[in-house]
Amino acid sequence: MLIRLSLTLIAVVLTALPAAAQSRPAIAYTTANLNMRAGPGTNYPVITTVPRGGGVTIFGCTPDYKWCDAAFTNAKGWVSGKYLNYGGDGAYYGRPIPNAGVYIGVPRYQRNYPDYRPPVVVQPERPAPYRPRYPGYPPRYFEHQVY
Repeated sequence: MLIRLSLTLIAVVLTALPAAAQSRPAIAYTTANLNMRAGPGTNYPVITTVPRGGGVTIFGCTPDYKWCDAAFTNAKGWVSGKYLNYGGDGAYYGRPIPNAGVYIGVPRYQRNYPDYRPPVVVQPERPAPYRPRYPGYPPRYFEHQVY
């Protein structure tokens, strides 16, 4: 009975480990200045540019790891996977995400990719320039003169 219970416990732990590893976002670093876009493709608008060496958090990728859903500072969007290197600990440190993504547990989106709209930048309304109001001259100075 004790052996059966311990084997069941081991089986539950072993099946839960891959699920726990896949639920964590991965950390990666960019190898070039990288445009973060609203969707997975160059036809989407650019949200921001991630500088070379910038750290991003990867939440998931397309099935071929060409585009990854990532966050950088306050922006969230899609970046090209071929310009990302894995930044976590372990044997896959420094490897490109398309090569290491399967082994480090980066989730893959099969369809229904989330798309992000670029933030709308609202310019503050400019106040009217200061124009002092002159009281003007009394009306008697502007009487009509007949010549």
